[in-house]
Amino acid sequence: MPPFVLVDGSYFLFRAFHALPPLTTSTGLHTNAIRGAISAIQKLMRRTQPTHMAVIFDTPEPTFRHKLSPIYKGDRPSMPDELAEQIPYLHALIRALGIPLHALPGAEADDIIGTLAKRAEAQGYQVLISTGDKDMAQLVTEKVTLEDSFKDKPMDINGVFEKFGVWPNQIIDYLTLMGDASDGIMGVPGVGAKTAAKLLNEYGDLNNIIANAANIKGKIGQSIQDNIEGIRLDHQLASIICDLDMGLVYDDLKLTDPNVEELRRLYTELEFRNQLQSLDHPNNPNNSNYKQTAKAAATTNSEAETIKTEDQANISSVDDLLGQANYHTVLTQDAWDKLFQRLSTEKRFAIDTETTSLDYRQAAMVGFSVAFDANDAYYIPLAHDYEGAPEQLNREEILKQIKPILEDKSVEKIGHHLKYDAHIFANHGIELQGWYFDTMLASYVLNSVATRHGMDDVARLYLSHLTTTFEQVAGKGAKQKTFNQIEIETAAHYAAEDAHVTYRLYEVLDRKLSATPELVNILHNIEMPVARVLSIMEENGIELDLSFLDQLSVEFTETIQNLENQIIDLAGQEFNVSSPKQVGEILFDKLGLKGGKKTATGQYSTSESVLEKIDHPITELIIEYRGLTKLKGTYTEGLSKQANPETHRVHTSYHQALTATGRLSSTDPNLQNIPIREEIGRQIRKAFIAPEGRVLLAADYSQIELRLMAHFSQDEALVHAFQHGQDVHRRTASEVLGIPIEDVTSDQRRQAKAVNFGLLYGMSEFGLIRQLGFTRQESQDYIKQYFHRYPGIYEYMQRTRQVAHEQGFVETILGRRLYTPDIDARNMMVRKGAERAAINAPLQGSAAEIIKMAMIEVEKILPEDQAKLLLQVHDELVFEVDEKIADELAKTIRDVMQDVVKLSVPLVVEVGQGRNWDEAH
Repeated sequence: MPPFVLVDGSYFLFRAFHALPPLTTSTGLHTNAIRGAISAIQKLMRRTQPTHMAVIFDTPEPTFRHKLSPIYKGDRPSMPDELAEQIPYLHALIRALGIPLHALPGAEADDIIGTLAKRAEAQGYQVLISTGDKDMAQLVTEKVTLEDSFKDKPMDINGVFEKFGVWPNQIIDYLTLMGDASDGIMGVPGVGAKTAAKLLNEYGDLNNIIANAANIKGKIGQSIQDNIEGIRLDHQLASIICDLDMGLVYDDLKLTDPNVEELRRLYTELEFRNQLQSLDHPNNPNNSNYKQTAKAAATTNSEAETIKTEDQANISSVDDLLGQANYHTVLTQDAWDKLFQRLSTEKRFAIDTETTSLDYRQAAMVGFSVAFDANDAYYIPLAHDYEGAPEQLNREEILKQIKPILEDKSVEKIGHHLKYDAHIFANHGIELQGWYFDTMLASYVLNSVATRHGMDDVARLYLSHLTTTFEQVAGKGAKQKTFNQIEIETAAHYAAEDAHVTYRLYEVLDRKLSATPELVNILHNIEMPVARVLSIMEENGIELDLSFLDQLSVEFTETIQNLENQIIDLAGQEFNVSSPKQVGEILFDKLGLKGGKKTATGQYSTSESVLEKIDHPITELIIEYRGLTKLKGTYTEGLSKQANPETHRVHTSYHQALTATGRLSSTDPNLQNIPIREEIGRQIRKAFIAPEGRVLLAADYSQIELRLMAHFSQDEALVHAFQHGQDVHRRTASEVLGIPIEDVTSDQRRQAKAVNFGLLYGMSEFGLIRQLGFTRQESQDYIKQYFHRYPGIYEYMQRTRQVAHEQGFVETILGRRLYTPDIDARNMMVRKGAERAAINAPLQGSAAEIIKMAMIEVEKILPEDQAKLLLQVHDELVFEVDEKIADELAKTIRDVMQDVVKLSVPLVVEVGQGRNWDEAH
């Protein structure tokens, strides 16, 4: 008969945490203790095959021992956050596995284990206690055995004597005499383990030792006599309670069937890939009770799925975890003909490309995959060229054959980041049409902050599925292969899974979105069309004046060197101005400036926010030096490297699914961060030019977020200012200061502008004080008067805060939900920050929607070959236009952009043109 197993869960938790290196999920959750503890528990179960068991944990509540002794376990360090965050997951995982878990506030795990062990022993059961705690040795009897499962060392009665030199019934006395500093058991001064064992072997028990203390020679005897009270207390502290009132019977501790769906959810969130895969293997213990067979229980981690061959069609199939789909590899003409026949008749399918690079401008197509439903997915390898690669279908012929289908608008294409796939097909002369559903964008529209929106993350969140990652098939670092170098058998599963997961995500996300018509509209009428427009913009690129950039780089280098010389002169010694570590040492050690704080790495923080607070000329120079160095590396040098050597055009990449509010962002190069309000930023803009015979045309929404504030708040004064074309900042200064608008000075206008935009962007009171340049009281009075004159804005802010707290999200003008996960955070600073973000989110999100609607509508009216949409930066669109139509087209573009949505106040678009981007402003 198998033993009744009792596991000291707290010991397993700490032992695993300290034994394993730090392990985290892609979201930053630590998992090493969970992995180690669960692995050890499952190993123990496979070996012992119990029918009844329990995992026992301590609780944070104090026990009777803490009341007896204020120093009990007082020297133990507090639990690290990295461990504490793992406990709820470990508890949930144990329960989901069908293993009884128990903890009792006010009692230690030792006491629960002692009570359950004695009850089971009294009923005639063999008991195995798994722990590393030496205190538990007092529980060992003929029927109770101890073991440390991390060391596989069982300990029976004789084993206790071999280890400690005393018998189990002497362990409490043994611990009392020798003490245990980690538990706050003081022990008898001068008595260690050997002396305690010797005394007990000679006198039998603690009472007899105390009775004979006067006869014990040396300091030990006297020490015992001097510490009688402490000995009695320590004896209580060391004694495990074995008669707790727990209300449990033996059958309450019976193993039950695992909750497979809960395990799937937990394994997915914890990113336990092997365990997740094992759920779908017939021999896995998670699919049947551990008690059933030793063979089943031994199969905890699955091997990779086995690939079967269908000889007739030369197609490979895979039993996938995601609905047991079949994955097919198309290698022969016969197999392709059958697949093409289906492609020719289906009106909707998921498609994904496999390439040699993430950069679409450099990527070559290696193959593509398709899925028509959740049952089958197909990979068509076309250019795997590793040594020994099998013969594949001709890429040019296959793409020529599929081109009419891909360019057919009536055939609906589903993809994850379709824009990238469209670029790849464009590289082969195919203009992808029929963009129907992008699962990356659908995830983003549904909840922009629920997860990152790559396929791996979206599948984990919405399908509880861990996809095969690129690193798993291609390797990492310098040895990572490109896709064409990966063996087809391995590549086929990865590629087919992409199409299959995309189709399944479409099914799930389409259903979720359909519950909210506004979100369906945003996906299909905003984000999907914008993705197509962005693909065109990325292909267009914008021309650079490379000689001007070279000249600017030389000027920047000279300025940077002058700044470095000035900084070194002020420091009084040579040092590396580019080294944050050396900058910190100069500022706070050598110059003795106030405000230095060391980070966890032991060096001073010299971030811009730190430097700005230090009143010394050297910090101003360092900030300028850093800014100019960054601009030089990113733009005057970086742009030249990124430009096409033949066309001199640079092609930025736009990202739709990155920001929380719907704003677009760009990389390689990032054109959103050029400091346009500074002269140096305008100089960089001069490098963006129009080719001969053309001009750049820049169309910019004027004060769009302030206009949206007027629309959302319906504040009478703000609405009136915009409806009558007034300078809204002068109007604000006039209202707040109580002076005629014509008497407002430029400085007063600046202060009003700081408040207007500060409130829009969720600036804190401290931030407003710094912007206004007032004392705290003056700033508070100004803001108080501001809200008095603009009560609608105050009501909007209060209303938006309340809505965010009540429903967890705010909405844009089109009904996009912008979630606020930190709105109820316990930390006041975090909560206040979330409230400020919630106030700004509808404004920024609505501005993002308006510029996207403008992009869609403007693209429709651009005369082919005479005008191109090149860039979207903040609230601005940049076009390249034939000179002869520039004036007329500027008016048309302005009208279209101003009419994309009707607000309570006019939308105003300012349009300029010039030979370069700076002149167009």
